[in-house]
Amino acid sequence: MSLEKAIKKTVEYAAKFESNINKKEIGQRLISKKVFLEKEIEDGISKIKIRNKKNKWKSIKFKKAKDLADLIRIRFKDILFLGISGSVATGHPKKNDDIDILIITKADTLWKNRLGLRWWVYKNKIPHRGFNKKEVADQFCFNLWLDEKSLKLPQDKQNLRNAVDLILLKPLINREKIYERFVRKNDWAKRYVATGYSNKKLEKTKEKRNIYLNKIVNWCFFWPQYVYMRRKIDQEKVDLHRAFFHR
Repeated sequence: MSLEKAIKKTVEYAAKFESNINKKEIGQRLISKKVFLEKEIEDGISKIKIRNKKNKWKSIKFKKAKDLADLIRIRFKDILFLGISGSVATGHPKKNDDIDILIITKADTLWKNRLGLRWWVYKNKIPHRGFNKKEVADQFCFNLWLDEKSLKLPQDKQNLRNAVDLILLKPLINREKIYERFVRKNDWAKRYVATGYSNKKLEKTKEKRNIYLNKIVNWCFFWPQYVYMRRKIDQEKVDLHRAFFHR
């Protein structure tokens, strides 16, 4: 695909989500399996007209997410990563959008932490989106959970939308450099956004050995929650180490 076609496709894709992306954002999320140099992209973008429109909801929603992350960082030590995804991460949220959150836990602690977090947000009256509920402005949507054993997204999730989400993901908690490990594990994203992926500066990290007791505890927390939600599950993907509640 030529650079001109890649730029056009990138702008059109963003427009589907009502995002008027600027020149910098085009370079960041350029849709192409070929890596282009920054100068090439700048020259290519200079030939097209871009309407830049400032988004007034981005900073408000981002601040809410950061305040939440600061509390979770103190309360939940097994949560290694918390990041903003979805429309807020793109920088173009609408007023009534909720705030999508991705969480990665230590190995075999996902279901203990999910139950603990659900109880904590309920007890503290933190606005959050319930399972299969409609989107409400500024509610937190904990729609994607992983533990460090399953950082690579499954084959059926390896698509353009999730590749762009990966590139735009905004880390708020990043313990043990789990964000870097997550991005490296999902190098399939290069098939869609090669330039943005190649621009990620990722340090090498060592994975820690897992504790056997955590496996048993995770299993015990998983099954009661799974049985409770089983009747509601449609296209969601849920197992011991992953929980995709949307898309």
